[in-house]
Amino acid sequence: MARTTRTHTPNRPFRIQPHLRKATLVHDGFAFQLATDLRAYGFEVVEGPVFSAANPHEAPGNLAVIATRPGAAKADRLREWARQLCWRGAAVLAVGSAVGPVAELFGSLRAPHVEAKVNGRLADIQSASQGLFIGLPSEFRLALQAGDRFEHTELSAEFSTTAWSRDGELIGASHVFRPVHLLHPAVLESGEMRRIVLKNLMNLLRERGGRAF
Repeated sequence: MARTTRTHTPNRPFRIQPHLRKATLVHDGFAFQLATDLRAYGFEVVEGPVFSAANPHEAPGNLAVIATRPGAAKADRLREWARQLCWRGAAVLAVGSAVGPVAELFGSLRAPHVEAKVNGRLADIQSASQGLFIGLPSEFRLALQAGDRFEHTELSAEFSTTAWSRDGELIGASHVFRPVHLLHPAVLESGEMRRIVLKNLMNLLRERGGRAF
């Protein structure tokens, strides 16, 4: 009988290939916990406040995150980051003030910015239980801080809204055929919601290349 050098390890758990486990995280200091969470999921994370073309975000299956607070980065810089990240194949998660530039890149029209009259509010949220919000109830409450508000009605037809406040603020959305997701920062500031949303993101990366639909 011919011999073979192949060995069998039936008890070894399945592991995603290394090129699927890299993440670029561009943030301004408020997403350190997100970086920690991604490392716990097995990602090799490159993070910092400045976009670098050398960062490992280019290959399909990788993850690129832009997470910024209102006013932390100039709009033209955010647009340039969005332009570079969204066309290189990686799954993209835009959080906070990065939501607008990424949405606009895909045809969304944004209304003029209006200064918030309050520092924050406890809002009633509705969810379609799709994309990053699978497994969450159709209605829940979330503390929304004041910031760069984006109305869910301003999204182009290329996006499907997956969560929104009763008064119209966008909480979450996913591109209908690209691996691009928009997320309100309040979702990541809730420990329970962050766990569910990140788990859903990992499932989408593994099963659909990051696409929600």
